[in-house]
Amino acid sequence: MRQGRRLSSAITAAAIGVFLLFLLIFNLTLRFQRPADIEAGIAYTKARVIGIESDTIQPDPDFPEIRIGRQDLVLEITEGAHKGQIIRTYNLVERIINNPARVGTRFIISSYDDFITALVVDYDREAVICGLVALFVAAVVVLGRRKGMRSLLALLFTLVCIFFFFIPLVVIGVNPIVAALVVVAVSTVVTLWMLNGWSPKTASAVIGCVTCTFLAGLVAFLFGAAARVTTMNTPEAETLLFVARGTHLNFRHLLFAGVLFSSLGAITDTAMSISSSIFEMRELNAKLPRTQLFRSGMNIGRDVMGTMTDTLILAFTGGSINTLVIYYMYALPSVRLINMQTLVVEILRGLSSSVAVVASIPVTALLAVLLCDKKSGE
Repeated sequence: MRQGRRLSSAITAAAIGVFLLFLLIFNLTLRFQRPADIEAGIAYTKARVIGIESDTIQPDPDFPEIRIGRQDLVLEITEGAHKGQIIRTYNLVERIINNPARVGTRFIISSYDDFITALVVDYDREAVICGLVALFVAAVVVLGRRKGMRSLLALLFTLVCIFFFFIPLVVIGVNPIVAALVVVAVSTVVTLWMLNGWSPKTASAVIGCVTCTFLAGLVAFLFGAAARVTTMNTPEAETLLFVARGTHLNFRHLLFAGVLFSSLGAITDTAMSISSSIFEMRELNAKLPRTQLFRSGMNIGRDVMGTMTDTLILAFTGGSINTLVIYYMYALPSVRLINMQTLVVEILRGLSSSVAVVASIPVTALLAVLLCDKKSGE
């Protein structure tokens, strides 16, 4: 039994290696038409403020907490072939693009003439982001130990699949829903294998997760069609139309592909929790009847369901909080509010994912009961 598990794990690890090699070759050989307005001849680098020659920044007349104006800066490039080079440029500090500088501030700058002149683009936030990532990794590894390391590897694999498989497929014209379904299936299998190895418990969670993630996409697609909501109703629609002109980019169903990805984590968590609970109960009491196992799985699932649906709905609400505040300030009537495209899109995303989370409870519970009985020979 143990040798069989080791062999299946070795085969799975080899298959993952082959898949990653395929992704590497696929991305290295990928060719596609770029957008018509792609920046050409522009270079970016990091620079540090070493002097401020003039500064007219003062409080905004309408919003005193915001400071606006202009600064003439002296910058030193801190990386690359131009490291140590001194550049003088200006920094416009506006209401929206508000990047005031002081000596020591680090910026990202751009140039069209090999940094003879340059423009301030944004703050250099790389160190902060790396620090936050390091804190996240440390917390997961310290508290989760070996399991935490596996979860990080599983997360990394999923992100690799999205960035280096899903997006390239969409760029070359593959239907986003088809591409997302493939990535969801592959990611779920690999993630749950990394966390738990091959077993009937893992199999029930995988099947339940993949099935209900597909259900999330189906519900979103059907209700989107009924409500006449598509990717064209998202804030990025105009940009997508522009970058897709003259290319093979297939963005028509990106909205529904996004629903699959956004619901994947919650459904995986729910499915694995239900499956683990049922197998644990079977391990503790082999005489429990199937009906009792299923009922117990449903009871546990109801507890998980409340937190998972809250997580999904609140995540989508948090992402739209700026829009909600604006609507509130305008005191829009309910008949207008509930029919606004941006709000309908968020409702569609949140509720479709929540329906799939709820459905994953009985689906996974049933699968787990059947597989654990098969394992025990009943």
